[in-house]
Amino acid sequence: MREADGQSHDPRQQLVVVEQAWDKLVAVQCIDKSLLRQEIALSWQRCLSSNVSPHASKNKVVEKDYINRENKRYLLEVALPHMQQLYEFVKGKDFIVMLAAADGTLLSVFGDKKMYSTGESLNVVAGASCLETVLGTTSPGICLVQKVPLQVFKQEHYCQLYHTWCCSATPLFDSQGELIGTLDLSNRDQSLHPASLLDLVKMTARSIQAEYNYRVLQDDFKKSHYYFNMMVNSLPDALIFFDRDDKISHINGNAVKLLGTSSMQLVGKQAKAIFSNYSGITRELNTGQHWKELQYKSKSGLVGIEAYLKPLTNEYMEPFGIVCTLKKDKRPKPVHNIAKFTFNDFVHASQGMAGFIRNAQRVAATDLNVLIQGESGTGKEILAQAIHNNSTRRNAPFVAVNCAALPAELIQSELFGYDEGTFTGAKRGGKAGKFEIGNEGTIFLDEIGDMALDAQANLLRVLQEKSIVRVGGVHSIPLDIRVIAATNKALPKEIEAGHFRLDLFYRLAVMNIFIPPLRERKEDLWPLVEHLVRKHQPMREDIAFSSQVKSIFETYDWPGNVRELENVIVNVLTRMTRHIVTIDDLPEYFEVPQSKAAGIDLLRDTELKIISSALDKCDNNVSKAAKVLGISRATLYRKLKKTPNMQTIS
Repeated sequence: MREADGQSHDPRQQLVVVEQAWDKLVAVQCIDKSLLRQEIALSWQRCLSSNVSPHASKNKVVEKDYINRENKRYLLEVALPHMQQLYEFVKGKDFIVMLAAADGTLLSVFGDKKMYSTGESLNVVAGASCLETVLGTTSPGICLVQKVPLQVFKQEHYCQLYHTWCCSATPLFDSQGELIGTLDLSNRDQSLHPASLLDLVKMTARSIQAEYNYRVLQDDFKKSHYYFNMMVNSLPDALIFFDRDDKISHINGNAVKLLGTSSMQLVGKQAKAIFSNYSGITRELNTGQHWKELQYKSKSGLVGIEAYLKPLTNEYMEPFGIVCTLKKDKRPKPVHNIAKFTFNDFVHASQGMAGFIRNAQRVAATDLNVLIQGESGTGKEILAQAIHNNSTRRNAPFVAVNCAALPAELIQSELFGYDEGTFTGAKRGGKAGKFEIGNEGTIFLDEIGDMALDAQANLLRVLQEKSIVRVGGVHSIPLDIRVIAATNKALPKEIEAGHFRLDLFYRLAVMNIFIPPLRERKEDLWPLVEHLVRKHQPMREDIAFSSQVKSIFETYDWPGNVRELENVIVNVLTRMTRHIVTIDDLPEYFEVPQSKAAGIDLLRDTELKIISSALDKCDNNVSKAAKVLGISRATLYRKLKKTPNMQTIS
């Protein structure tokens, strides 16, 4: 027992002193603080001020449904198992365990029969109050006011009914430090209330607090998740959330309807399993927020869905996921207004190509005109779209124009538009040209090297004045547009030959980019092959290439670059009958390098000898020979047709 200054350390002598103080309190309603511990004196003073009678009768009990209110029931459910463990330490020593809420309501009282009966006779039961204003000074009552653990013995109790009681109690707090209740051990033997008993009560209280706060946190998370779901599902957008592990963490109702599936089939799945061209959080975030056509693996095959991908970041601006807004409007849009490719669409493994992309991304971040030069099939338009999608103009139009495909007499009206009445059959109200449609965005002038000289002069004027006048019109229309041009021609030679204007070249080539041909980046060949196979046969994962085909691919110069490679892959996938691509599956128009021809002829001679031997053993029976060779009869027939002296075998 903690004692006031100058007081005896003998509990019996101390109780005599306290009893004297209590007698004085009853006689003259005066508190002699020199005879009491400070916290006891303060409690007596509060009781006296609240007109609590030292001779008060037994407690009053509230209605039981008051205990069942959610906040009290919650604390009770958490605390009971821990209270039971605490009771096991003192069981058989005439103790009761009590739990009270922050408002003083006793939520649970249980323990040894004799002490419990004593408490029950005084209405110290569940539903009663342990507040100082009701019971006077008690350990639980002081805890609720002063919010500190303490023990109260015998005559320290303000009300005479409890002068035989000894109590050890401690307050309970939530994670915010708010009082939620108090835990108490009581009996009538002071010798059984050492300081270590109070430590045991405090230890139990800490266990209760830890579980209580954990469960509150869980409930708060569930509520937050519920509110988040309500909010997200109330939005008009179709939304999908990808986490840092590239899994779909959430999808709202509009997205479920748009995709024609259920959230159960999507949530928790790898994004790549649902969207074939999703590149993963790291690569997607390298592009920043951007539009992209996601290839959705529907039951009927791949379906392209326009989506806006935006990174989710924490307070330190570290990405932890992506929110993807799917475009609900399924109506087709003009191709020239959409840029669907990004830098993630450049499949590569070589360091050289990685450096090229980094340089192109830096170019994209500027707002300068760009000239892209490269051979046919290298991906000039893909690069132009990627630059647009990585620029500040990404949400504005992207208009593509093939200058070589436009007749000379129409190129002016196509680029700059025309006013009503300009020529016979002109559209009422006139028509906006490509520059006007792409205003505030990007215009891509492909095959710029094939543009006629008079059209070049008009284009130069537009770039200089940053405005256009429609054909047949008089009003100048201001322009805010980025120009990206592309050509597979060597423009310096075209300039020297007088086919291209030098001043226009300088206007276009503010930033100059050369796309390397495929033959100069052979490290990218097989990643490209794998990508193209997945693109055209997304459901097949067993396709392999024979060593002969690999050798041919790696030594071939690919004059048509990636476009030619894609055509070959499409042709091969259509022709092949097994999961391994062989020389026989290559298209006839595909030229085998001369350096390999001798080796291939040797292979074919060897194959011919094996086939001939099998036919001899089977008396020229093709079906039996095919079984011996382990190939289909159709494959054997095809090989025989390629061999002139065997075409008669049937």
